[in-house]
Amino acid sequence: MLRTFASTLLLLCSFILQAQKPPIKFGDVPIDQLKMTTYDKDSSASAVILADYGESVIEYSEQEGFVVKFERLTRIKILTKEGLDQANFSIPLYHSGGSDEKLAGLKAITYNLEKGKVVESKLKTDAIFREKYDANLDFMKVTLPNVKEGSVIEITYRITSDFVINFQDWEFQSTIPTVWSEYRARIPEYYNYEKYMQGYVALSVNEQTREPNSIKITSRERSGGESLRDGAVKTTFSNDQIDFQEDRFRWAARDVPAFKPEPFITTSQDYISKLNFELSFTQFPNQPRKSYLGSWEDINKLYAESSDFGGEVTGNAFLKKTEEEITEGLTTPEEKIGAICNYVRQTIVWDGTNRKFIKTTLRKVTEEKKGNSADINLLLASLLDKADFSVSPVLLSTRDHGFVRELTPASSQFNYVVCLVRLGDKKLLLDATDKLLATGTLPERCLNGNGLVVSKAGYEWIKLQSPGKSKLIVNTDLAIVNVGELTGKIQIDRTGYYAQNVRKKYFSEGESDYIKNFKGSRSWEFSKSEFQNANDITLPFKESHEVSISDHITAAGDMIYLNPFVLDREQENPFKLEKREYPVDFGSPFDKMFLVKITLPEGYGIDELPKSKVLSLTNNAARYFYNVVQKGNTINITSSLAINQSLFSQEEYPNLREFYNQIVAKQAEQIVLKKK
Repeated sequence: MLRTFASTLLLLCSFILQAQKPPIKFGDVPIDQLKMTTYDKDSSASAVILADYGESVIEYSEQEGFVVKFERLTRIKILTKEGLDQANFSIPLYHSGGSDEKLAGLKAITYNLEKGKVVESKLKTDAIFREKYDANLDFMKVTLPNVKEGSVIEITYRITSDFVINFQDWEFQSTIPTVWSEYRARIPEYYNYEKYMQGYVALSVNEQTREPNSIKITSRERSGGESLRDGAVKTTFSNDQIDFQEDRFRWAARDVPAFKPEPFITTSQDYISKLNFELSFTQFPNQPRKSYLGSWEDINKLYAESSDFGGEVTGNAFLKKTEEEITEGLTTPEEKIGAICNYVRQTIVWDGTNRKFIKTTLRKVTEEKKGNSADINLLLASLLDKADFSVSPVLLSTRDHGFVRELTPASSQFNYVVCLVRLGDKKLLLDATDKLLATGTLPERCLNGNGLVVSKAGYEWIKLQSPGKSKLIVNTDLAIVNVGELTGKIQIDRTGYYAQNVRKKYFSEGESDYIKNFKGSRSWEFSKSEFQNANDITLPFKESHEVSISDHITAAGDMIYLNPFVLDREQENPFKLEKREYPVDFGSPFDKMFLVKITLPEGYGIDELPKSKVLSLTNNAARYFYNVVQKGNTINITSSLAINQSLFSQEEYPNLREFYNQIVAKQAEQIVLKKK
């Protein structure tokens, strides 16, 4: 009997695909590209991508089944010494469950123009090596030879991937400018991918056509052999052709500027112009639709019931005894939560890896006293569960992993887990990976949009934010002595992330080296230093220094010039670009306050004094207050910066930039004294 279309398709079919001609040809480098010395659209560019071309095609073979075949050709011009790093390539290769992506056709050449002749340097095998990244990802590292200023380099390769679910994404933008970037895809009608374009680069080409193609099916029929009368077994082969539709895509961008990251973003991968694919469903002839993208309800159920995720929270009865020992004698919920968090923080060492599933078992984690982020925070959740708290794991994506597209239900968007405890109407987000972070405060790396609360009762989204503002208060009480010297006391109080970060430095460096590094290159002398609450993360980290300062003050004849802000003033605007294409993400709100008292020397009066000033942005998103008061021979200055929202849009950016411009200018103003 002839097999059904579906089974024959999956086992014996092959696609007949006609390749389109690429926009560039490997080895065909025009002489003008070798003579090129600068890039006219960006004179500061250290290198420029002359052309970057890629194509992905879904094919079928009897040996491999359905695979994605990806081919890439990249050509780069090196303009300066700073561009030499462009000769290093990393090609990611994914592997899982006994299957792995295969690299083939790797070729790379460096072209140099020497005495009017083109000299080629080909890639050698000793410049290629494979590097393990994690359990499922390796990188093939390639370094091109003889690369120098003026070189043109190009590399080409093919990747065959069994993971049709992971269709090749494409980046149109890089850290250097790109003259031409083009990506093509050919996808049979049986595969449906959701496509997401991000970034601010306008495409020059965005085409989609549906073209006819065909599949040749080889089938066989066996007859005879059941008795002597039937004779020998005979196998008859036949060929059939099945017509199908193929979606063909072409995207291209011309003269793409370099991506220049600015401060206060999550990761460049959130904003760089690129195209992402997510397999939504497959539907083959005579077969039901198979969904891959699913829904958040499906994902929630999967994780809630998983033995190495939700099951770890409600299971592990052996932890009940540990929980009872931790909470013995404690009465309030807050005390018990704090004690359990502190136990996990102090007992289990974080190995530095971000994961959403436990690596082994929680019993083994407690024995080895070391684990990844999921090991630690699911242990925390399980202990809280044993203490009868309403607790749920929360899936999230860390800031360096990128934002979560809530319109695209895909578990691959997450790489981390924390836990949520409900106390009446209050929701408390907890993480125990950092020993120096107070209970109820997430690590800064976790402040990235919303997290998915996983529960058997159903999922919900929760804002990932800090419980309050981080605060920095610098109090200086200084007197001018010997005309060119300031002496007195500096006291610094830090809370929130300011306190966490300074505690890390304090404990890693040790007190003496911390003081040494704090001084740095400053012309300061320390007579005494004191620290408070270093070990108590529930309290502000306090430090005070008795100092003599010879910088920040200048004597010239009868005049004395000094800047009152001897520490941590805004010396330059962090926002350089006149126009910003992506939002400003501070992570969390914060306050910076400087209280300055200057005692004047005898015989001197004020010649020039900064004026008070108040700045504010719309809806009180940010506010700056500068106040100057003279009392007798003392000057008191209060400088207060409050950032009240963590995210500023591109439309708000110009006002935020000007806001910082004025702060920088104000804090640069000097006090001028004149001898009476």
